[in-house]
Amino acid sequence: MKSKLLLVLILLTAAAGTKAEDLRKLLSLSGTWMFSIGDDMQWASPAYDDSKWDRINVPDKWEDQGYEDYNGYAWYRKEFRPADIPKNVQVILMLGRIDDADAVYLNGKLLARSGDFPPYPETAYDRTRRYVIPDGLLKVDAENIIAVRVYDSQQDGGIVDGPVGLFYDADVELMNLNLTGKWKIHEGDNKEWKEPGFNDNDWKRIQVPSEWESGPLHNYDGYAWYRVNFRVPANFTGSTLYLSLGKIDDVDDVYLNGRYVGSVYDIRTNHRHWGDGWEWNIRRVYKISGSWLKPGEINNIAVRVYDGQGVGGIYQGPVGIMSPENYRRYKDKHPSYENSFWEFIFGDYYER
Repeated sequence: MKSKLLLVLILLTAAAGTKAEDLRKLLSLSGTWMFSIGDDMQWASPAYDDSKWDRINVPDKWEDQGYEDYNGYAWYRKEFRPADIPKNVQVILMLGRIDDADAVYLNGKLLARSGDFPPYPETAYDRTRRYVIPDGLLKVDAENIIAVRVYDSQQDGGIVDGPVGLFYDADVELMNLNLTGKWKIHEGDNKEWKEPGFNDNDWKRIQVPSEWESGPLHNYDGYAWYRVNFRVPANFTGSTLYLSLGKIDDVDDVYLNGRYVGSVYDIRTNHRHWGDGWEWNIRRVYKISGSWLKPGEINNIAVRVYDGQGVGGIYQGPVGIMSPENYRRYKDKHPSYENSFWEFIFGDYYER
């Protein structure tokens, strides 16, 4: 009984970080997928012929679909054709909860992974899979192939529950300057990394927002820094602006062009949020002066992050700069009651 209660609490905590996100559905991927037990890396290839594979319903446990008591490797594959994707949005692949570990390939390219495979397996059964698709990887109005490698060590296995599909974060529509995309990241801690002129050419690249575990810092806990250079249009002005960095796990220090901006600031309560263990679920929005930006030139943002356990990094958007008008709209969409217990259970953000 205690173990079941613990699982419910874990899932409700995970829901707290995702239900309050304004995700709009682009394409449902629930339904019939191709399925095979076993393990062969050729199965990630778009050219592989899976016509003789079994058909299985997603999401659902494979134990309830003819694979009772099976533990080990299995692969899922699905072909799909997206259309009508809005411009300048970040497409997110949601695969629900996968038991235990997975690696996801889109059109033959490794997109992301959660948990670990043998010889050192590590479960991520309690984590909702939310994988950001980098620009250029998804083909619009053309056929795409998703291949999901799964390892299950015991009990339930597979893509066990939803949501499953393509989504985008509608909050990005409020960003006057959208900073979603490839940033630089480096594990460790060095205050010199905040300087605009620092040479980060040898740093790793990461899609922002996304969990750093699903990218270059797999299973990493500790300090890491993000950096991004971006050009501000010459006509981009305003005495007061707002820098949105979405949600960061766990805590952050933010620098703009070398200037300290702030740390773990909560828009819902209008104060610095620290020390109660819920910093990971706080929406970061920092008030900045327009004079801190250099219109028509290259600007730099550096973010120092510390993650104590589990998911880490700038894991959820929106990421960008807003006008005061759009900031007010954004704040109105996410009032202080957005993370209430009942909304954890009955929230319906995925179906909008």
